[in-house]
Amino acid sequence: MITDVEMPGGSGLELIQAVKAVHKWTCVLVMTGVVSAEYARTALQNDADGLLFKPFAREEFLEQVRKLTQLTRRRRQQERRSVLAVGAHPDDVEIGCGGTLAMHAARQDEVTILTLSHGAEGGDARIRAREARAAAGLLHARLILGDLQDTRVPEGGASIELIQQAIAEVDPTHVYTHSQYDTHQDHRNTHRATMVAARGVGQLYCYQTPSATVEFRPGLFIDITDHLPHKLEAIEAYQSQTALREYLAPDLIVATARYWGRFAGYVMAEPLEVIRQRVGQ
Repeated sequence: MITDVEMPGGSGLELIQAVKAVHKWTCVLVMTGVVSAEYARTALQNDADGLLFKPFAREEFLEQVRKLTQLTRRRRQQERRSVLAVGAHPDDVEIGCGGTLAMHAARQDEVTILTLSHGAEGGDARIRAREARAAAGLLHARLILGDLQDTRVPEGGASIELIQQAIAEVDPTHVYTHSQYDTHQDHRNTHRATMVAARGVGQLYCYQTPSATVEFRPGLFIDITDHLPHKLEAIEAYQSQTALREYLAPDLIVATARYWGRFAGYVMAEPLEVIRQRVGQ
């Protein structure tokens, strides 16, 4: 971004803060006609990445732009996080790791939800698809909705293909999916398909659903205290389900987060099994 310090109706320095709050990797080139060390200090203190004093030569301007464009790319490559959460049915992901996804979104990470089926066995497929889109929007996530048959989601073939397509498109640094320790066959098969499709992803975790068994043993607990309201909002988007499924009751969601939070310093937490994790990620 290129801005002047003095602009009608506002300050270019205030604009820097506003832009970087939304696009944290963006480099900002500031120009000003006031040649002073104080202006330079103020610009740098406000996170300007480059400074030009007017008048300046065209070549000097273009050289600054080239350098800052390269810097923006390097920052994005170094700090980029792209998250893919895979679920068998609408609401699986929101229940299992909705708070974690809200945390990623708050950090300006790219968040995508892949749901393999419309969940037709649990209700009207069209309604559930609409609810899934609303829930994804509340989590600031993109939704990819597959059309595999509910209760017959395979562990290979079409499931692996759908997940691989999403991975090729999203290029995730983090993947979240079902645990193998689950009584629902779709959940177990989604887990197995993800293990194959995401074998090249460095960060791979499994979340808990209401049908998980006692063998689910997490080793990572994500503090979602600040993001639990967003998780509850996303689950509430499934109006066709909340009146029917006791496990979607808000007090149970909160109680579950509180229970797992005792392993993380008595916060509100989501539990995750760690399949692969890179230190510092």
